[in-house]
Amino acid sequence: MTPDLQQNVDPSEIKAYLRLEGWSPSEAGPLAELWSRRDLPTEGLLVPLIKTASDYEKRVWLLVQDLARVEQRESHQIQRDIALVFHDVTRVRAAHPELIDDSIPFDAGVRLFYTARQLVQASAAATIRRQGSFGNSMPLRAREHLRSVRLGQTQRGSYILPIISRARPAPPVSSDPQIGLDIAVEDALFDRRVTSTMSDALNTLHEITVQSDRRPSSREVADAVREGVSRELCRAVDAALKQESVAELDVTFSWSRATQAPHGVPDSVTFPQEAQENVEYVAEQLKRVRTPREHVLFGRITYLHHEADEEASGGEVGMETIVDHRRKTIWFGLDEETYQEAVRHHGDRRRVMVTGILDAAPGRRATMSVTAFGPDLSLDSAR
Repeated sequence: MTPDLQQNVDPSEIKAYLRLEGWSPSEAGPLAELWSRRDLPTEGLLVPLIKTASDYEKRVWLLVQDLARVEQRESHQIQRDIALVFHDVTRVRAAHPELIDDSIPFDAGVRLFYTARQLVQASAAATIRRQGSFGNSMPLRAREHLRSVRLGQTQRGSYILPIISRARPAPPVSSDPQIGLDIAVEDALFDRRVTSTMSDALNTLHEITVQSDRRPSSREVADAVREGVSRELCRAVDAALKQESVAELDVTFSWSRATQAPHGVPDSVTFPQEAQENVEYVAEQLKRVRTPREHVLFGRITYLHHEADEEASGGEVGMETIVDHRRKTIWFGLDEETYQEAVRHHGDRRRVMVTGILDAAPGRRATMSVTAFGPDLSLDSAR
């Protein structure tokens, strides 16, 4: 483990990794904890707790060496797994049977870096708003999001770019309506939501450009926008497939081991070079297809109103969310079936996701005309 990584690794990351490997604390003190495993009664691991301690780096190094011996793996593999325990890794891979030594032609390599960058930015934008083409209206937060993700070293296996993004588990929301959402916590969850959006959007694009035996219709293109597909996302895929040296573009998602994987999203999507014309066609269609600009909001249900004498007519819902880094309550109506779903999510203290036309003019009650409502499955797939 390098000195920098020894110093930067957090005790919470070490403990999360150990729990996943079957270890548990047996003795605890203010400076360190002793961890053990039932099936290894003679082994014990000392976990340092104070990052500012003068011997912290040495203790982390010794811990990694012990784990490497117990697991019979290289220490650099252990350090990688600890460092990534709270991260998702998206691997963007360009493949061609004639590539040698895991290399790639220069221009194709440059394009692949562009593809990776645009996939992240387009997915961040679609996590904020759903629209066919962003152009000059790319949300500022989507551009800023590029600063929070990291690009790992290229990996063997054709040519692979790993995109590393945060994915800490979502803490439960409070049942007390007087305690608002923690803005810092909700902001940190944005990274996982972006990666989940990317997986959803690429899968939708794959369905209409690879799985289908015909060009997608205007209706299919418009529907794809609601799943996160945008002209910018299409151009990112197209940029890689246009290179003659790239036979296929493969995007694989390795979800954080310490965080529940998103529900219903694919772990891998592959675009063969033959799909390039269809992808380019969808990108051009998205310049022309008129789709409404819909906001995507995440939050918790704090208010429910259902008239007792209204038979199966639905009800009104208030949802606390974060808009422009400020807490805000958004009001919207739901039909009876969806309203009952909102009641269940409120009782479970579950975060929800809502998409629709937002009216949040200053000085007025913020409302939304809802087109989609449901649980935030990017964070919690188990319930």
